[in-house]
Amino acid sequence: MKKLFTFVAAALFAVSMNAITVAEALQIAGQLEQGATTEVEYEIEGYVTAMQGSEDGGWAKYGNQIFWIADEQGTAASNADGALEIYQGVSAEQVFLTDKVSVKAKLTNYQGLLETVKKGVVTIIEKNGERPEPGEEADVVFTGNDFTGQGTSTTGSPVSATKDGVTFTCDKGYNDDSHATLRCYKNGVITITSETEQIGKLVFQFYQTYTGDLETEVVVNANTWTYTLTSQARIEKLEIYFGEFDPIEPVVLEPITVNEALQIAQALTPQKGSSATTVDKYAVKGYVVGISSKNANTFYLADEVGVRGEFEAYKCVSVDAEVAEGDLVIVTGRIQHYWGEGESGEFHSYEISGGTLVHASGLGIENVTLTEKAQKVMIDGVMYIVRDNKMYNAQGVQVR
Repeated sequence: MKKLFTFVAAALFAVSMNAITVAEALQIAGQLEQGATTEVEYEIEGYVTAMQGSEDGGWAKYGNQIFWIADEQGTAASNADGALEIYQGVSAEQVFLTDKVSVKAKLTNYQGLLETVKKGVVTIIEKNGERPEPGEEADVVFTGNDFTGQGTSTTGSPVSATKDGVTFTCDKGYNDDSHATLRCYKNGVITITSETEQIGKLVFQFYQTYTGDLETEVVVNANTWTYTLTSQARIEKLEIYFGEFDPIEPVVLEPITVNEALQIAQALTPQKGSSATTVDKYAVKGYVVGISSKNANTFYLADEVGVRGEFEAYKCVSVDAEVAEGDLVIVTGRIQHYWGEGESGEFHSYEISGGTLVHASGLGIENVTLTEKAQKVMIDGVMYIVRDNKMYNAQGVQVR
């Protein structure tokens, strides 16, 4: 430990004069015991080489930033590649890939992962990354904080907020203060009504993968929009635009193999104890090769019958009540890599999760059994909703 403190003291003197490199930061953090953190802050300069939890390459989840920096531009995303993780750094503006940044924070060895301690101050030195063009400002914006103190977390109860003549209600939800989100439960009904101008478009922002099968963008072109969820949605923000918008064409996903999905999941880089999830949705086609003991709607997929399945379909909703081993199905959702630790040690799970959908090959709209209970249906790569003995597309238009 004496050697460590000598090195830290020398590094601290260097920081008082100028910033240290990422390589120097990794050397300091690498001499810490697991779970230990430096007593002093360091100023580290480097190039942004990878991002986590961001749809546009800019702002990461939790309103903070999770990204990797290295001494040279590239795609480094691990300590082995010479990169340091900036964990929930705070910046006055968005950080983008290839930007050169300065980060002032303490360093830690988190169970073998060398990173900065959260809330470190991030300053952009060079804006090298491509910035998106500023979009049109929304007419009305709701956030989870607009529902503070409303609802019950056990069963959910009616919550409501009104802004600028627009009322947003969920008949079965509650405000989750810890994540600043509005949680609406399965089979909960969301209603958005404008007393003045016509609602043209809704743009949702969700916490992680909890979309409740809502699309990110929904064209309404009416004064009232109603939607019944088939699974829980955690809404961080809703932007409302008035006017008239062109209808959104349904996205048709070409199914990939289970092996291709597994490779996508393995390439993701989660933190220990958490998940990394793709931004895009995928359709994965394969055989059911095992039913999980976790719950009735979780099973394993493979490209062949009778083999061990390493890829998991997690909490799926099927057109039928359940699937059986040997069924050929298509599951649609976001691919995820979870790095956990249990009684037997560390483990990695690869899955498709969050609003997943299942259907057997050859099923058509005319063959779907209509029910009162809300459920999701996937046909030829397009998602439909069945509820109240009717069938709707993702935009809420009745098709049967």
